[in-house]
Amino acid sequence: MKHALNAFLLLALVTTMAPQSASAGPEGAPRVGLVLAGGGARGLAHIGVIKYLEENNIKVHAVAGTSMGSVVGGLYASGMSAAQVEEVARTLDWRFAFNDSTAREQQSFRRKQEDFDFLIGARLRFKDGKLGIPMGAIEGQHLNLLLHDLVRHVSAIDDFDKLPIPYRAVAADVVTGDAVVLDRGDLAVAMRASMSIPGVFAPIELDGHLLVDGGIAKNIPVDVVQGMGVDRLIVIDIGTPLAQREQLGNVLSLIGQLTTIMTRKNSEQQLALMREGDVLILPALDEAGVQTMSFDRVDDAIRLGYEAASALAPQLAAFASPGPAQQVAGITEPGPPRIDATRVETDANVSTELLRSRVTQPLGEPLDRERLERDIAEIYGFETFSRVDYQVQPTAAGNELVVRAIANPSGENYLKLGMSWDQDSQGTSEFGLRASWRQRGINDLGAEWFTYGQVGGNSNFGTEFHQPLDQLQHYFVEGRYRFDQRRLNLSRDARVLARALVDGHHVDLAPGINFGKVAQWRAGVYAGTANTDVEIGAPELSSRSDNDGGYFTELGYDSLDRPYFPGSGLRLLSRYAWSNGSLGASEDYEAWNTSAFGSFSLGRNSFTAIGRWAELDLDDTGNTVTGSDVFLSRAPTRWAASSRCRATPAIRWRGTTSASRVSPITAA
Repeated sequence: MKHALNAFLLLALVTTMAPQSASAGPEGAPRVGLVLAGGGARGLAHIGVIKYLEENNIKVHAVAGTSMGSVVGGLYASGMSAAQVEEVARTLDWRFAFNDSTAREQQSFRRKQEDFDFLIGARLRFKDGKLGIPMGAIEGQHLNLLLHDLVRHVSAIDDFDKLPIPYRAVAADVVTGDAVVLDRGDLAVAMRASMSIPGVFAPIELDGHLLVDGGIAKNIPVDVVQGMGVDRLIVIDIGTPLAQREQLGNVLSLIGQLTTIMTRKNSEQQLALMREGDVLILPALDEAGVQTMSFDRVDDAIRLGYEAASALAPQLAAFASPGPAQQVAGITEPGPPRIDATRVETDANVSTELLRSRVTQPLGEPLDRERLERDIAEIYGFETFSRVDYQVQPTAAGNELVVRAIANPSGENYLKLGMSWDQDSQGTSEFGLRASWRQRGINDLGAEWFTYGQVGGNSNFGTEFHQPLDQLQHYFVEGRYRFDQRRLNLSRDARVLARALVDGHHVDLAPGINFGKVAQWRAGVYAGTANTDVEIGAPELSSRSDNDGGYFTELGYDSLDRPYFPGSGLRLLSRYAWSNGSLGASEDYEAWNTSAFGSFSLGRNSFTAIGRWAELDLDDTGNTVTGSDVFLSRAPTRWAASSRCRATPAIRWRGTTSASRVSPITAA
C-alpha cells in the first residue's frame, strides 16, 4: 500500500511538472496543430482555411507559420477570429505597408527642401568613412507599426505559449542558414522577422541573430508544431512551384528559380515528416494565377483557401469537436492603457532628449495611438533610423511607454548624384553633373553640414552649416557660402550685344525660426562679389568687378503633399535684401523676389499654378526694375497657359500671352 501511494504521488508530481505546450481538446476530439507555409500574398489563402475550420467546429490548439504564414498565424493566435483576420486582409493598405517613406506633412521644413535638390531621391549612405549598402530595399517601418497596432491587445504577453492559441514564428539566421523558432518576445517583431524577405526587407537583429524570412530554412514548419504537444496536423502548403524552361528568360527569373528551389527542397523535407491522419491542404493558387505579390487579389486567395478545405471535408470531419459548431467571438478591443512614464532608447548618435521631445503623449492619460504614430513618423523622418517602434511595459510605478529608435546600419551620412540638362529655343544646350553630401548628427542637437556642387552648365558650389539651438529645433543659426558661374547674353531690342561670363561669391549668416513643419523664417547679413568677364561683344562693353553686402530676411512656406505633380498645397519663397555701402556694397539697392507654387484637386483633375515676381530699386539712379511670370497647368487633360511681362528703365512695358497643350512633365 505504501509503495502504491508513493508511486501515485510521483506520478502526480511528474504530471504537474510536465510542460503543457497545447491545451487539451474536448473529449473525443484530437488536439489539432495548424502549420502555415510562407508564400507572400498566396499566404492569404490560410485565412480561407481557418474560416472553414471555425465554421465546422475544428478547434486549433497550436499554430506555427513562416513568412506570411507567421503573420496570419500570429493574428489568429492573438485571439482574432477568422472574420477579424479576413477584415484586416481586406482593409489593410498593402502599398503603405511596403513603403518606408514618411508622409511629407510629417517631415520638417528642412527635409522638405531636399526634395528639390534632386529629382530622384536615391542616396548612397556612408558609415565610418565606408559606403554602407542597405540590407534591404525597404526597412519595413510602416509594416512594423501596422503589426504592432494589430496585436496591441496582447502586447503585455512575451511568452507565446500564453497567447489564446500557443504560437511559433519561424525565421532564418542569415549567418548560419539555420531555422530560428521564435517562441517569446514581442509578437509583432517575431512576425516581422519571419517575413524579412532577403533583398526586399532589411533583416531583423534579435537575440544575437540576424533574421530573415524563414522560408529559406523551413518554409513549412511541420516539426515545430509536432513539438507543441498536438495529436494531428492540418498543413497548408501555398508554396510557389518551379518555373518551366520557357519561363526562365532573364536574370531575375533565374534568381527567383534558385530561391524557389531552395524553398521547395526544405518544404518537401518537412512534408515527409507528416504522420498518418494528418491532412495536407493545397489551394489551387497556380491555376487562378495568384502570385507572391498579388496583394490586390485578397478575395481570390481567401476563397481558394476555403474551397481547398471544403474539398477535404471528409478527412477534416475527424478533427471536429462533438456537438454543434460554436460562434467564435474573437477579440474585444481593449481600452487604451494609461501611460505613467515615457522612455526613449536609441543606439544612434542622437540625443535621447531630442527624441524624447518629439513624443507628445501626456502622462497620466490613456495612450493616444494616433498621436504616438504621428510622433514616431516624425522621428523616423529624421532619416537616421532603420526602425522606430514602441511597447507599453507594466512596471511597479505604472505603465511605461518605451519608444525604441534603431540606428540605420548603413549610416546616416549620405551622398546624392545627379545630372542637369538645359536647352533653350535657340538650340543652346548645356549638360551638367551634380552631387551633394550631407553629414548628420554632428552634435546632440542635430547639427548638419551640407555641401553641393555642379560641373558643366551653370557650374556652382556651395556649403552650409545648420545648427539647431534647442532640443525641439525651433531655433537655429545657419552659415552659408555659394559660388556660381554662368554665361549671360546681354541684349537690347531682341538683339544680342555680348556674351559674358559671370562668377559670383556669396556668404551669409543668419539665425532663424521654424514654424511647425510648414514654414521657416531667416534674417541676417550677407556679402559677396560678382566678376563679369566679357568674352564676346561690343567694344564699348568692358569687364568689371562689383562688391555686394547688406541685410536680408526671407520666408519659406511648404505644404505640398508631394514635390512633383502635387495634388494639394502651396510652396512659397520670398526674400527681401537691402544693400548699402556701409557693408562694402558697390551700389545701394533694395531687392525683393517672391515665387509661389500652388496646387489643388477637383475629382481626378489637379490644377497647378506657378507665379514669380521680382523688384529691384537702384538708389543712385532712382530706376526700378520689375518682372512677373505666371504659369498655369491642368492634368490629366494636359493643357497650359502662361502670361509673361517685363519692365526695365530701357524698354517699355511689354507683355505676351500664350496657350498650348503640354505633357505633365513639360508643365512641371
